[in-house]
Amino acid sequence: MRKLSIQAAIVVGVTLLAGLYACQKQTGSNHSPIYKDGSKPEGVSNVRVTNFPGGAYIMYTIKDDPAILYVQADFMVNNTTRLQAKASYYTDTIKVVGFEKAGDYTVTLRTVSRSEVQSDPVEVVVSPLTPPYLTVKGTLNIFADFGGATIQFRNPTQGDIAIVALVDTAGKAEYVNTMYTRDSTGTFSVRGFSPVERKFGAYVRDRWGNTSDTVWARVRSMNEVELDRSVMKAVVLPGDQQSCCGSSLNVPLTQAYGARDYAFYGVKDPNDSTPARITIDMGRRVVVSRFRYWMRYNGGAEFRNGTLRYFKLYGSVNPNPNGALDNTWTQLGGVYELVKPSGLPYGQLSPADYETVTNGSEFLLPLPAVQLRYFRIVILQNYSGGDGLEMSSIKFMGDYQ
Repeated sequence: MRKLSIQAAIVVGVTLLAGLYACQKQTGSNHSPIYKDGSKPEGVSNVRVTNFPGGAYIMYTIKDDPAILYVQADFMVNNTTRLQAKASYYTDTIKVVGFEKAGDYTVTLRTVSRSEVQSDPVEVVVSPLTPPYLTVKGTLNIFADFGGATIQFRNPTQGDIAIVALVDTAGKAEYVNTMYTRDSTGTFSVRGFSPVERKFGAYVRDRWGNTSDTVWARVRSMNEVELDRSVMKAVVLPGDQQSCCGSSLNVPLTQAYGARDYAFYGVKDPNDSTPARITIDMGRRVVVSRFRYWMRYNGGAEFRNGTLRYFKLYGSVNPNPNGALDNTWTQLGGVYELVKPSGLPYGQLSPADYETVTNGSEFLLPLPAVQLRYFRIVILQNYSGGDGLEMSSIKFMGDYQ
């Protein structure tokens, strides 16, 4: 029995040594291909091209040959930069991208064997469409913002781009900030500037280093201050929601921010307009950058009852006295939502929700800023699913005209 055990141990030991030796051979410093075959692989055939903005898909037929590892594409994207793309043997398409502009470019295709031997080249001409960075550059619009400027853009192909903002300082372009995006539309603001006229610029670049020309615009940054609440007052136009139960829309315009309980408690009369609305006279012509709304605060109304949820905003300089929401009003943005931070069911609140109750909810208005004197909130739905509005305070930021 002991003799058999010794023989078994010898067999196991030899096996382990052989395995260790094999591992050492495979993980050593010799990185030459294991599959050694110096024969040249056959190149691709039946080549077709589908162009898209900034690039192209190249389809081809590849020989059924296990010695081929991948297909390689070499191409120039501009006068100085050469790129390379690779595609597995198991696909019939390779993507080439990063071209500087629309036009014709030559791409050289080669199959590469597992022994790293290349086939004879096959040349194909691709004709990429205008790349995203140039398309975006053509949509750039720079206009005045509060404390700076806003750069508006459209990116219809949703390409990966960077928008670089500049400011002209004594005739010299100075870098401000960069926005990276693939959004189809958007705005990019630069702030922290005094309210004087200056030149702001922007250009677009992509991930391959292609860069557009710079678009410049001379704009005057707007000052942002808290608008004077003492000259604001409620206006009840025909069809507007009216206050009840001893409340008044004038109180939120003067009451301390975050005051407990309601200052305005609106109820919709059957004869009121649909959707429900309230109107505020700002006292003079202004532009509004943002406003902050405080909901009713009494331990039972937070994110409930008449707390504002979905709404629209409108501005007017001279509204129709009949109260109609007609062309004397300009819509300011789309549909706004007062978001409950926790997302908890109706009646349940988290510490984050109570923080919003205390600090109020702020809403930014779109740019370019619209001059107005009358400000209208159109209530689409409150947190209880109705259209009555409750609020304790409201504050407006912007500038005077």
